[in-house]
Amino acid sequence: MIAEKEVQLKNRYSLSEFSGAVGDLGTTLPLAFALIISNGFPAGRIFFLWGVVYLVTGWYYKVPVSVQPLKAMAVIAITAGFSTGMLSTAALMYGLLFVLLSGTGLISYLEKWFSQAIVRGVQLGIGLLLAQKALSLIYKKTLYLNGEVPAGKWIFLLVAATIFLLIAGRYIFKKPVALFIILGSILSGLLLGIHPVSSGGGPPVLFSMPEWSRWANILILLIIPQIPLTLGNAVYAANDACHEFWPERSVRVSPGKLGGSIGLANILIGLTGGFPVCHGAGGMAAHHRFGAKTGGTTIILGGAFILLGLVDKLSLSLFLIPIPILGTLLFFDSWQMIILIRRLPNYSAVAAASVVGIVSLVTHNLTIALLAGLITERILKIERLHGALEKVAGRRISQNFYQYLIAKLKWSTTDD
Repeated sequence: MIAEKEVQLKNRYSLSEFSGAVGDLGTTLPLAFALIISNGFPAGRIFFLWGVVYLVTGWYYKVPVSVQPLKAMAVIAITAGFSTGMLSTAALMYGLLFVLLSGTGLISYLEKWFSQAIVRGVQLGIGLLLAQKALSLIYKKTLYLNGEVPAGKWIFLLVAATIFLLIAGRYIFKKPVALFIILGSILSGLLLGIHPVSSGGGPPVLFSMPEWSRWANILILLIIPQIPLTLGNAVYAANDACHEFWPERSVRVSPGKLGGSIGLANILIGLTGGFPVCHGAGGMAAHHRFGAKTGGTTIILGGAFILLGLVDKLSLSLFLIPIPILGTLLFFDSWQMIILIRRLPNYSAVAAASVVGIVSLVTHNLTIALLAGLITERILKIERLHGALEKVAGRRISQNFYQYLIAKLKWSTTDD
């Protein structure tokens, strides 16, 4: 039955798929820009390698399984200014780790620690962090990344116009408009004569030997902080989101396969000089929010990224998108993640998920948030168990008392 469904699945390339393709740019582009500026990655290499992974992902899964840079690792790398060689080695090590987890079945074993409440909590935490990032982008002092044009009053106008167009496209015109917003903003930047920041140039693929001598630093500083986020958001939450948004088409999506594709993608990226990627529940929500229904969305975006990677001037054009517009798109993405918590079945699950989300927002550390959520969940389970035992014990006491009373009455009657 599954094989028959897989044969029937076909990717489409309609207007909604094109619009869905740009839905996740609010997450991907800011991180790409930061890696290019802070860590020295050539824009062509970043976009080309990510594009290849997007292309293969859309072809295989036939649904809009997103491809995103590893968020925790990106933040750490950008802050510390790690070299491209070190980050490519991290990609290779991370890929080997996830191939091992998926190949041995450990990734399915670990899933039992991630209940629906914990998964929704991870989604809530990512949504809140993305919303925080969106607000920081919206309130940037400059309109473009080159820092030449002050934002001023343009912040309010751009944000208001973007929100109006997104809402109007969804509820009035019944058409996805994110694609037109992106293209229109780039065209406006060209007409205004904005000069995008330079990416430094470089080949789209760079084969080099991994920096194995730095494995300990890579493991401690980059990989360990990222693992809970990848398992929680890019594997289990992504699997959940995919089956939530496209239940009839997600026959190839499972935690094991998502983990395996993350592993293989990062081995490729690590050997060719790129920055590691994962699948993200937030990216899937973004694609869904802007109209995506099939893997055609990811193939379209992958093809566009490959073209951007091969033509330097095209990749630089993405830097002409005003920062407040990116922030607004990102905020809409984050909201799609946040509201998934409403699908939880009871208040205990909502409480555990809320703890994960709030701790994620306060600490910016998903490892701590997951531990807090797991502890909360165990406490709530113990309390429910105690409550159930008390009810059972109370019922037994009342039954025993009733039986004792009947026996006494019978004894009294007999005695008379």
